[in-house]
Order: sequence, then C-alpha cells, then structure tokens
Amino acid sequence: MHLEHLEYKKDFLKGFDGRCRIIAAFFFIAVLANVKSFIILCSVIVLIIAILIRDFYITLLRLVPVNIFIITLWLPVLLGSDVHAALLYTLRINCAALLYMLFVIPMSISNIAGSLSTLRVPDKLIALLILTYRYIFLLNEKFQITLKSMRLRNQRKNSTSVWHSLGAVFTTSIVSTISRGEKIWTAMQCRGFNGSFPLTIIFKWSLRDTVLIAFSVACCAFIVIVEKL
Repeated sequence: MHLEHLEYKKDFLKGFDGRCRIIAAFFFIAVLANVKSFIILCSVIVLIIAILIRDFYITLLRLVPVNIFIITLWLPVLLGSDVHAALLYTLRINCAALLYMLFVIPMSISNIAGSLSTLRVPDKLIALLILTYRYIFLLNEKFQITLKSMRLRNQRKNSTSVWHSLGAVFTTSIVSTISRGEKIWTAMQCRGFNGSFPLTIIFKWSLRDTVLIAFSVACCAFIVIVEKL
C-alpha cells in the first residue's frame, strides 16, 4: 500500500483543539476496553463507520493490519479456547482502532506531537513517535521505488524468481532505511538535538472543545450505566 493513499480526505472534527480530541479518544477507549456487551461494542463500530462513510474504503484498508494482528487471538480457539473471549477482544480492538481513526488519525503529526507535549507526555516518547512516523514513510518510499523498478524490468509475475526478489527488496529496503536513519540521527545530534522537538503550534481551547469533552464524558457514563442494567 502507498501510505499517502490512506490519508483521510475529510476531518469530521476539524477545528477542535488537538488536546480535546486526544482526551476524548482516551475516555472512549478506556471505557470500551472494559465493556462486555456485544450489542454496545457492535453499535459503536457501526456508528463510527457510518460517520466515516465518506472514507469507507480507506477505513477498511486501515482495519486490515489491525485484524491481521487479531488473528493471533483466534489461534488458541483452534485448540479449544473460549470463543466468547476471542470475539469480545476482537470487537474491543476494532472499537479502539475506529475511535483512533475518528479522533486522532486525521490530525497532522505536528498537531498530534504538539498536543501530546502540552498534555505533559514525556518528550522522548514524543520524539520516538515523530521519528517512527518519518522512518515508516522512508521505508515505504524505498520499497515502492524498488518494486516499480522491478516492474519496469518486465519480470514474470508468477515466477519463482519474483518471490526471491521480493525478499531481497524487503531486506535491502530495511537496511537502506536504517542506514539513512543513522545518518539523520548523527546530523541531528551535531545540530544539538537533545531528545525533544520544539513546540511549533499555538493551541487555543474554546467553548466547543469543552462541550466535546462534556459530551464524551456523558456518553462514557451512559455506556457504563447501560451495561450495568
């Protein structure tokens, strides 16, 4: 996949303070991670997908790696483990992923990093997030360029040599990205990088941000109450 093709074209919460969006997402995910009702979890999933319906295809593509990871939860089921627990965790993880897609992912990396910084998240953790984000794109770029060069050489798609080449492409892409990352890190240290990035965005909390937080807390309280009934 080209990572740039997975960007959301419409941000439904555009204009809200980044801190507000992260806090709201935290409340929802924290509550739904402990919900045991299949009806509530399925309802939340359907509701978020309905909100993101304009970018439905992108949402599905983003859920693919999430559910590939979830497959590991279903492997013990083949050995006789509890199906109920596996299905419950599957719904919880998909709920958390969709909430993250709704509240956080449409924000730019600078907005996310700045919001986390003002929320007193450790600077080194934020720096790790920014650098990881950057290196993933570097790896993707290198991988796509190499695949394109392979296609231009007109190799047969179903030949065994293609599969061997893909292994070499993946390996060389990782090595090249690591090498480039080390050069960038050395350059950053030579320029006096101390492990934290400066805050480049000015945040202004508004009334609608307070309303969104109040709405999120109310919804979380409603979910807890409904589950206990």
